[in-house]
Amino acid sequence: MSLRAANWKVSSRKACRVRSAIRSRLMARQNEHGKLIATAAKAALLPLSCRRKGQSRCWFSDERFWYIFIEFQPSAWSRGTYLNVSPVWFFLEGWGGEAAHRLGNYIEFESVQQFGPLIEEAAQLVAAEVVALRVKFHTLADIHRFFAGNLAWSGNVYRAAITAGLVGDVALARQLFARIKGLDPSKHGILLKDRQAECAALAALLDDPQAYRLAIRERIEVRRRARGWPPDPHCIEAMQLDRIG
Repeated sequence: MSLRAANWKVSSRKACRVRSAIRSRLMARQNEHGKLIATAAKAALLPLSCRRKGQSRCWFSDERFWYIFIEFQPSAWSRGTYLNVSPVWFFLEGWGGEAAHRLGNYIEFESVQQFGPLIEEAAQLVAAEVVALRVKFHTLADIHRFFAGNLAWSGNVYRAAITAGLVGDVALARQLFARIKGLDPSKHGILLKDRQAECAALAALLDDPQAYRLAIRERIEVRRRARGWPPDPHCIEAMQLDRIG
């Protein structure tokens, strides 16, 4: 190898190392806010037994037959985060909207000094919302009252029909299942037919509370397993099955 070629090879290696170091520093700066979010979330949510999904900005609180989904949602336009906290029901399909909730306003990252205190405060706000949702939906009766309180919304008619059967209000369950059966698929989306078939199958079990509850429990177990969570075969019975009425 000539001296010129050897010098070119050394220079190329140095240039590659310099470029790699610059990229590493840029990536570290770009992810400064991500590290602050992860640290604040861990401090606020881990004591509440919430779990992080890998290295993502998503956390979960396992409430047995439902869970709380927490997301420090990024923006496509700038560095920062939105705060999303939503209950998700293992025993219900995601149809007709959910009780999703966005907390506060978007928090934009400008500097470590500016963003750090704001994200710590935001993480505490998220933790408070997790506690509030646990209280609000402590029992199936609480969840049923929430859905049954707004039956003008077809999604809640579906949800309240199923929870009515779980809390023992068979008359209301029959009435609401009948309302779902009578909905027009052309006005309520292509998934309505699936929900109508689901509701018809559950309505047929209302005279056998044990079979009805077993069908719901099997659904919960399938979805817990899909998330990689351990089985919880007594989750319904353990959650203070207060009856309506």
